[in-house]
Parts: sequence; C-alpha cells; structure tokens
Amino acid sequence: MSRIAASILVAALALTASLPALAMESIKTVSIRASEFRFTPARITLTRGQRVALEITNRGTMDHEFLSTIFTAAKDVTIKAEGIKVEAGEVKEVEIEKGHMVTIELTPTRTGTFQFWCAEVLKGKLHRDLGMRGILTVRP
Repeated sequence: MSRIAASILVAALALTASLPALAMESIKTVSIRASEFRFTPARITLTRGQRVALEITNRGTMDHEFLSTIFTAAKDVTIKAEGIKVEAGEVKEVEIEKGHMVTIELTPTRTGTFQFWCAEVLKGKLHRDLGMRGILTVRP
C-alpha cells in the first residue's frame, strides 16, 4: 500500500471514530406548549452534556412564564425570542407573551429531577398551583 493510500485510510478511520462525538454535540429540540393552565408535555427527559433547545410557544389567552430549577444545573444558557438573543450568567425566569415563542438553549451539567412552572398570578393563585408545572429529568 502506498504512503498516500495509508494516510487516507488513517484519516478516514480517525474521522469515523469521531462521529459519535460529533453526534453528541448536536442540539436536541423539545417543543413545549404553554396554555391555561398547563405545559405540554409536562414530563421531559434530557441527557447530561447534550445541548438542548426548549422551544416554548404560548398558545394561551394570557401571558405565561417559564421558571425552572434546571437553570442552576446547566451551562451556556441562552434565550432567543423574536430575533433577539440573550446570553445570561443567571437566568431565573422567562416571560412569554400570548401568541409568542421563546427558545431556551442550555446544556445540562447535572443529572437529577428539576421542576418547571409558571409563576404568573390569577385571582391570587399562581398558575403553578392551578396545574401549570412539569418535570425535567436529566439522565447520565
């Protein structure tokens, strides 16, 4: 086998070996629908270290929020809405006006179970207490 052919074979094998790593770097998209008084789906499973885009669309008749304990267990949290991108060191809540969508990108850094909910208030009650909440499970 010539040196050139051997070099090409080694390069091809190296590229093939790196394909699983490249696949892990892809972004997983999860679509979430917010309405009165629920998130659909209410149970979401993520993988530690895999970048995820949570696309939250408010299909309700009023404004909603997305709060989650996952924000303290993730890195590189960015928020995109209506052509605006916000990178924040510490995200606590994201407000979503009726009829709009927001995308929250993050990379979970810890495994576990994390809650998410809406903290808007209607007649003295949090939307969370009316059923607008869910669970994010991050597995290894």
